[in-house]
Amino acid sequence: MKILNKEKIYLNLLKNKSFMSFWGSTTLLRLASNILQFALAIYVLDLTGSALVFSTVLSVIIFPRLIFTPISGYLADRRNCIHVLRWCALSLVVLMASFFIIHTVIKPLSIPLIYILVIFLEICETLISASDAKAIVLIIEKDKIASASKLSSLDDGIVEIASPVIGGFAYGVFGLSTVLFVTLFIEAVAFLLMMIVRTNGVSHCDKLIEKSKINIVRDSITSYKSAIISMKEYPFVVGIVLFAPLFNFFIAPLFSIVVPHFIRITLNSNIEVYTAYNFILGVAGLIAPFIAMMVIKNDDEKIANMNGTLFLTGMLIFLSFALNYLFNIQSEALLYIVVGIMAIAVIIITVMNIATTITIKSKIPEDILGRIVSIIQLCAVVAMPLGQLLYGYFADNFSATISFIFSAFGLCITYLVMRKTYKRLDEDKNVRA
Repeated sequence: MKILNKEKIYLNLLKNKSFMSFWGSTTLLRLASNILQFALAIYVLDLTGSALVFSTVLSVIIFPRLIFTPISGYLADRRNCIHVLRWCALSLVVLMASFFIIHTVIKPLSIPLIYILVIFLEICETLISASDAKAIVLIIEKDKIASASKLSSLDDGIVEIASPVIGGFAYGVFGLSTVLFVTLFIEAVAFLLMMIVRTNGVSHCDKLIEKSKINIVRDSITSYKSAIISMKEYPFVVGIVLFAPLFNFFIAPLFSIVVPHFIRITLNSNIEVYTAYNFILGVAGLIAPFIAMMVIKNDDEKIANMNGTLFLTGMLIFLSFALNYLFNIQSEALLYIVVGIMAIAVIIITVMNIATTITIKSKIPEDILGRIVSIIQLCAVVAMPLGQLLYGYFADNFSATISFIFSAFGLCITYLVMRKTYKRLDEDKNVRA
C-alpha cells in the first residue's frame, strides 16, 4: 500500500504543471550554464594556451558569491521567490543576447570581456540559488517535498552528461558564436517555463512584501542577523549549515584536483581516458536519484546520510590502501579501481545530497529557509577553494593515498556532526510535539 501511495505521489507531481515547469526551467538554466562553462574553458585555453589564465577566470566567481549571497537569501525570504527567479532568468537572457551581439557583430570576446561575462553570470546565478532552493516549498504541498526532491534530482546526471556533449559539439563544429546562441535559446525557454509557475497559496514572504522603497543591503544584513539569532530556537540548523562546507572541503577536491591529477599526471593517461572518466561519473549521477527513491524510505533521510558517510569513509580507506600497496600492478587495472570507486562515491554523495535537501526543505521553517540556504551556500563557496588549495598541495607533493586518507578523516568529523545534528532534530521534534 505504501508503494502505491509513493507511486501516486510521483504521478501527481508529474501531472503538476507548476512543478514540471519549475523543474524544466531550473534544469535548462543549469544546462545552459554548464554548456557555456565547458565552451569557455576550451575558448580561453585556445585563446591563451594558459591553464593559469583559465583558473583566474574560474576564481573570480568567488567575489560575486561573497557579495550577493546574503542578498540572495534576503530576496528568497522577503520577496516572492518565483518573481525573483523570473527576473533573474530574464536578466540572463538579456545578458547572453548582449554578449552574443558583441561577439558576432562588434568583436570576438577577449579575456577582459570574458571576465565581465563570468562575473555577471555568477551574480545572476547567485541571486537565483536561494530562491531556487526555496521555491519548491511554495509550489507543492509539504508532504510531497521529499518525493519532489528525489524526482527533481534526476536532472543532475542528465545535465552532467548532456552539457559537455552539446558544448563540445557546438564549439568544435561551429565556434563560440553558436555556443552563445544555444545558451541564449535555452535560457529563453527557461524564462518562458518560469512564467508558467504558480504557487499553491500565500507564503510567508508574500505577507512581508511592502510597496514602500527599501534599502535591500541594509535589510539583507538585518534579516541575516535575525536568521542567525533564530538558530538559537532551532539549534539543529547549525549542524545542517556545516554539511555542505565539510563535504566541499574534504570531498569535492578529490573530484576536481586529486583524481584528475592522478589520471592525467601520475598514470599519464590521455584526454580520451579522462573524458570517459567524466562520462562515467555523469552516468553514475543519473542513476543515483533512482537509488535514492529506493533507499530513502518513509522520508527517513537520517539513515541515508549516516550510513552513506560511513560507507564512503570505508571506500576511501580501501582506495588509499589499494593505491599504496597495489601501485606496482598494471596501471590500467589501477585506473579501473579508482574510476569504479569514484563512480560509486558519486552515487553515495548524490543520495546524501538528496537526503540533506529533504532535511533542509522539510525541517527548516519557511520564514528563514532562504537565508539559511544562502548561508549554507556561502560557507560552501568559501570552503571549496580552501580545500582545493590544500589538496593541490597534497597532489603536487605526496601520493594520492594521503589525500584519500585525509578525506576519510574529514568524513569521520562529518559523521560526528551529522549524528549530533539528527539527535537535536529528534529532540526538537519531541519538544514541539
